[in-house]
Amino acid sequence: MSAQADELTYMRIQTAAFIAADVKAISLHRTITTPNGSGGYTTAEGAATTAQDLRLIPQHGNMSPERTTLDGEAAQPNYILLGNYDADIQRWDTFTDQGRRYQVLFVHEKASYEKKGEVLYLGES
Repeated sequence: MSAQADELTYMRIQTAAFIAADVKAISLHRTITTPNGSGGYTTAEGAATTAQDLRLIPQHGNMSPERTTLDGEAAQPNYILLGNYDADIQRWDTFTDQGRRYQVLFVHEKASYEKKGEVLYLGES
């Protein structure tokens, strides 16, 4: 095995251990967008994905850049949702954890050893 492959394997092991330290079983809901016939779109919450082992990490201060919400408003993500490299996380996914609602505003594309989404807290469900 090459040094690069060894490093990737090591990074995946470390990511899994980091997630396991404060793991949550989270089912994400896909947002479905359909044309509404008057030039706009209607959005609805779709079916839930199978629960995945993910870690929800609070962000303090302005650690995440400003992102745009599904409604086109500027927002500062409050959390990072971290999964293993093969986690199924998509932009606009929503989820509930302990009665609190969240939405994924952005997903980082390079998922060689982790999958990371920037998340906005939406309020109590």
